[in-house]
Amino acid sequence: MDRARIADRLAHILESIAHLERVATGRRMQDLDTDADFDAMVERYIERISEASRHVPDTLKAGHPEIDWRGIAAVGNVLRHAYDRIEAKRVWQMVTVDLPPLKMAISAMRKTLREDKSG
Repeated sequence: MDRARIADRLAHILESIAHLERVATGRRMQDLDTDADFDAMVERYIERISEASRHVPDTLKAGHPEIDWRGIAAVGNVLRHAYDRIEAKRVWQMVTVDLPPLKMAISAMRKTLREDKSG
């Protein structure tokens, strides 16, 4: 995959994280069970992150072993095919615990891509 497409995928992930941060502000885990629109938004952004992560090269991912890349890729399938079995607790953990380190890793990857291009 060329550098521009990789950069686009990383940008999509960061955009989805930003949307999740915005829609989750002031919310609680219970809102996933009581507000279907909120739940759908959160799950859709997680699906987008999952799908985009599949297109990030392993060479970039290797620089961030603290991220569960397989888990991120797998959660999209769970949301698409076993949506009735995913618990609000797990979704909320993704939003509140898993996304901040992912955001840092993706930002670092973008920086690496830019530096490699200019160097």
